[in-house]
Amino acid sequence: MSGSGLLAKRPRLREDLIFSRPLRRGPDTVYLIKDRLSGRAFEIAPKEQFLLRRLDGARSLADVGAEYAAEYGRRLGDEHWTRLLWLLHERDLLSTQPTGAAGNDSEPTPDGPAPLGVLGWWAHRLRWLLRPAVFALLAVLVAALLAVVGLRLGPLWQAARPAFTDPVALLALTLLAWFGAALHEFAHALVAVHVGATVNRINLITLTCKIEDYLYLPRRSHQVMIAAAGAVANGLVLLVVGAALAALPGAFADRLFSAYVLVGAAQTLVNLVPLPPLDGYKIVSHLLGLLNLAPESRRYLTTLLRRLVRRPGPRYPRRTAVHLGLFAAWWLLAVAAVATVVIGVGGALLRPVLGALSYVPPAAIVGLTIAGWLARPRRDRPADRTPPQPLHQDNQ
Repeated sequence: MSGSGLLAKRPRLREDLIFSRPLRRGPDTVYLIKDRLSGRAFEIAPKEQFLLRRLDGARSLADVGAEYAAEYGRRLGDEHWTRLLWLLHERDLLSTQPTGAAGNDSEPTPDGPAPLGVLGWWAHRLRWLLRPAVFALLAVLVAALLAVVGLRLGPLWQAARPAFTDPVALLALTLLAWFGAALHEFAHALVAVHVGATVNRINLITLTCKIEDYLYLPRRSHQVMIAAAGAVANGLVLLVVGAALAALPGAFADRLFSAYVLVGAAQTLVNLVPLPPLDGYKIVSHLLGLLNLAPESRRYLTTLLRRLVRRPGPRYPRRTAVHLGLFAAWWLLAVAAVATVVIGVGGALLRPVLGALSYVPPAAIVGLTIAGWLARPRRDRPADRTPPQPLHQDNQ
């Protein structure tokens, strides 16, 4: 096809495709684009996103090329357009309907009809509670509650100790902890539905919840709310159940109250630890706008080590380097703390048998575990790309 004929074309992306906001993957800025019909997601560079966003059926390729040249100072040749259109066609991302045709080939988008079912009903009834400002106030209330528990930790433990040896109290604690975990998953799903994400599966018996499309929500605060909803729900359960138990008379209620406050506070705090796969890790990742925060932080450490021996490596923006460096330091500290606890406990248990050498076996096991984990094969990353090279399929 001649250049003039090609540039006169007005291709259009399918209307059901959804794009993420700009995200960071290590040193690179990327966008995610998802085909909601097939479930496939692709990672694209900012220049690719610039082009794809303008394939609306109204602009010709000549118009899009002129905008691209004005933005990036480079005009795309016919071979670039041919390759890009072929890739989009091969991945079934182009609309097959004529421009201006009635109807569309899309599924409901995050801004489409309100969700139905139990989750939709609850999301509608509690919409006032799920507003960002109200949600933030609840999060502050939960943080204050956890601080009070921390200040009263000694007396609470003394009062709770008998409950941990009482079968009836242990059964009650187990049921309350399960109820808190079930509400934790329900809260994730509820907030997801409220802000427009898709809940594919939720099972309050097995305590599982699968949420799709949250990476494609336009507001970072909504992503953070979904990730933080479980911990906030746990804190509210702790407040309500703790108040109810405190109102009951008798020594058994006092012991159960103290024990549940400790268990519920631990249940809430553990979820906020910023280590994968916990919710705290997802909260930090969304706040920073970073994909694969943990592996990318380790990649950044590897890059720093390479530079020490004067070997080439990717250049990181200063802000990204600070974020990855701080998380890497936290990750190393957490690994060291866990290793120390394992070695200490293991050595203490083996001391009657091995004496002074009791800490050697657990230290060797921890060392081999960490070495094997670090030496495991890595999933290949795509090389740095410039358009119009292939769209990279992403498995997120």
